Amino acid sequence: MRDRFRRNPVAAGYLLAVAGLALLMRFVFADGMSAQVRASLSTNPANLADHPVNALLGSAFVLDPGDGVPLTLAALVAVALCLGGFEREVGPWRAAAVALAGHVGATLVSAAVIGSGAYPLDLTRGTDLGVTYVAFAAAGAVTALLPPVLRGPWLAALVAYPLLTAGWFGAVPEFGAVGHVAAVFIGSGCGAFAVHRVYAATGRCPRHLG
Repeated sequence: MRDRFRRNPVAAGYLLAVAGLALLMRFVFADGMSAQVRASLSTNPANLADHPVNALLGSAFVLDPGDGVPLTLAALVAVALCLGGFEREVGPWRAAAVALAGHVGATLVSAAVIGSGAYPLDLTRGTDLGVTYVAFAAAGAVTALLPPVLRGPWLAALVAYPLLTAGWFGAVPEFGAVGHVAAVFIGSGCGAFAVHRVYAATGRCPRHLG
């Protein structure tokens, strides 16, 4: 365990924080308090206008029951593998910055779509939290570490999944899918920049994941 923390302090620390909060909300907090925490940290337009910093940062650590067990587990595995692998390659600070940029950027894109009036429902006080934006950003970030022949299919799969599984309102997918797609592109762009900076500074060649 200590060796894993030394190799992946950001990924391991993040997952432990998520797990710790989930256990507190499940076994320690009263049901009403857990619901209040979710409502307060959800990154909907109402919360972003009232307490943006708490919502933007806190929402990444609260599991959303609406995601379902399969998606939640897949997201946690993606964080462990993708963010951990990316962190080992570019260092913890750059990995943390890419994950944060992906989560915050995806959240703001989702909020902008909600506020645009694209949906027939009032979603200004809806629920938008969980680890999936971080997971999709981390999965996008490792694109730069894959062999060139795999990068296009990898990105296409990451973008296609949320769009194919989303509910659609005419020509617009649900806001969560928009956020996931945004997280992929933000993660891939920031990840490529971070990898380039590291390799340029050290003179290393890319070491593909595997």
